Amino acid sequence: MIKKKFRIAIIGAGYMAEEYLRVLSNKRVECEAIYSRTYRKSKLLKKKYNVKKKFKNLNDLKLDKKINALIITVNEVSTFSILEELNISNYKILCEKPVGVNYNQTRKLFSKIKNNNFYIGLNRRFYSSNIEAKKIVNKEKGKRFISIRDQQFQNTKINFVNKNIMYCNSVHLIDYINLYARGKIVKIQRLKKLKNSQFSENITRLIFSSKDEVIYHCNWNSPGIWSVNIIQENQRCEMKPLESLIHEKIIKGKRKRIIFKTTHEDNNFKPGLFLQVNEYLKMLTNKKHKLVNLKDYFETVKIIKKIYV
Repeated sequence: MIKKKFRIAIIGAGYMAEEYLRVLSNKRVECEAIYSRTYRKSKLLKKKYNVKKKFKNLNDLKLDKKINALIITVNEVSTFSILEELNISNYKILCEKPVGVNYNQTRKLFSKIKNNNFYIGLNRRFYSSNIEAKKIVNKEKGKRFISIRDQQFQNTKINFVNKNIMYCNSVHLIDYINLYARGKIVKIQRLKKLKNSQFSENITRLIFSSKDEVIYHCNWNSPGIWSVNIIQENQRCEMKPLESLIHEKIIKGKRKRIIFKTTHEDNNFKPGLFLQVNEYLKMLTNKKHKLVNLKDYFETVKIIKKIYV
C-alpha cells in the first residue's frame, strides 16, 4: 500500500475517473477525496469505491491541506480552467490529456507550469503492444518507415472542440511519431488537407534528420480504425488495433510471424492504465518512473500543429 503521507484526490467523476478508481481499488490504494462539478456522480463513485470524502467545489479541495496528490480526469474544455484555478505547485499531478484544447492553450500552460511533478496521462504509451514493439524496433539501428492511420469525427456539441479535436484525440496517434521517429523534422509534405466539418482526409509526410519517414493519414467524419506500422529492413511491427501487436521478420529468406498476446492487465482494465498508475505510484514515492512530462507532451503537440497548420 502507498505510504500514508500521500493523499490522492480525483478531480472528475466521469468514465476516466472510474477507470482510475478501479485500478487504485485493485491495488488497494486509498483515494482520499473526489471532486466533480457533477456532484451526484461524485457521490455515487465515493460510495462505490470507498472514497473517504467528496468536495462540493474546487476551493474546498484547495483548502484541504492533507491533499497533496491529484489525478485530473475532467473533460477537454474543463482541464485548462481547472489547471489555471489550482495552485499547481502544491501537488504531485497526473492529468489526463489534453492539458489544452489547442496549441495556444498548451503553450500557455507549458510556459506557466513550473511544477516538476506534473505529468500527462497518455495511456497508449503503456499498452503492452507498444512496450513490446519498442523493444523490437530499438534492436535495429536502420531506417524506419512509420505509417499511422487515424480517424476522427467532428460531432461533439461544442464547435470549439470540433475544430481542435486533433489536440484532444488525435494526440494519441500523433504521439507515436514522437515515440518512434528519431531526430528532428527536416521536411513536411502536406499531401491532403483537412476540410473542417466535412468528409475529408489529412495526409502528411514527415521526414526526419535520422532519415526516418512518417506517413500520417487521418480520415475525417467517416468510420475507420486506428493503426500504427513501423517498418524496418527485414521486419515490421503492426498495431491494428493499437492494443494488439503482430511482428513479422524475414529470417534466411523466410517470413516469421508472431502474434503477441495482450496482457492480463490490458484485458481487465482500460488498456495501458494499470501500468500508467504503477508509474504514478512510483512518482509519488520518488522512484524512477516513465510518466510523460509536460515538455515531452508539448513536443507531440508541436507535431500536431505542424500537421494541421
